[in-house]
Amino acid sequence: MKKVVSTGFTLIELMIVIVIIGVLATMVVLNFTGESRQTLLNKETERLQQRIQLASELAMLKQLELGLFIDEQGYRFMLFEQDKWQIIIQPATLAEHRFVKGMGFELELEGLAWADKNLLSKVEWQEEDDQLFEENSFDQREADKDKEELDKESKEQDEERNKGKPVKPVKRQTGFITVPRKKTDPQLPMMFILSSGEITPFLLTLREDSELPVLVQELKAEFSIPLERGEVKNGR
Repeated sequence: MKKVVSTGFTLIELMIVIVIIGVLATMVVLNFTGESRQTLLNKETERLQQRIQLASELAMLKQLELGLFIDEQGYRFMLFEQDKWQIIIQPATLAEHRFVKGMGFELELEGLAWADKNLLSKVEWQEEDDQLFEENSFDQREADKDKEELDKESKEQDEERNKGKPVKPVKRQTGFITVPRKKTDPQLPMMFILSSGEITPFLLTLREDSELPVLVQELKAEFSIPLERGEVKNGR
């Protein structure tokens, strides 16, 4: 009698096929509904909103002057110290963030109807100008001592840089770690986040334009936190 050999699928093979079908089905659904793009845009806008909120709270708590610079690549927060704007690399929540592919933005800083009452809309910030800062609440002698230490660190950094040696980031008593600007880095932030609680008035529109229709979401600052975040909608 001839023996019949079964050539059916094993359980593992069936499970692998089911997983593959599930992944493909999910990709098809996401591509047709656009949910993945909406979620991506909403998360990107919410992330920036939360980081600005944190920056403002830290600025008021530690009596620091912070700023935000944004371009097509992403955004970075900056700290005003040693009479210059420095790039923040820690805490990690305020470190440089790069946009994913397909993400862009439009930023409005002038002509905003709600900006008239905000003094920052009328101020031109210049480095090495102490007139724009109010004295911190801590004892002035401590402030002078901190400034001497910062000046010493800055001098040591310049000496190391002149020798061609890499300069290590310096952690300040503020809890921030910053690095000096490079020639390719922005000299000034676009939006200021001050120890007074005031924020530069702005209307930021983030867009996801990897495919049509273009999706947009607005983030708005009137005077201080909290910021206003709009809904994801179709752009022009």
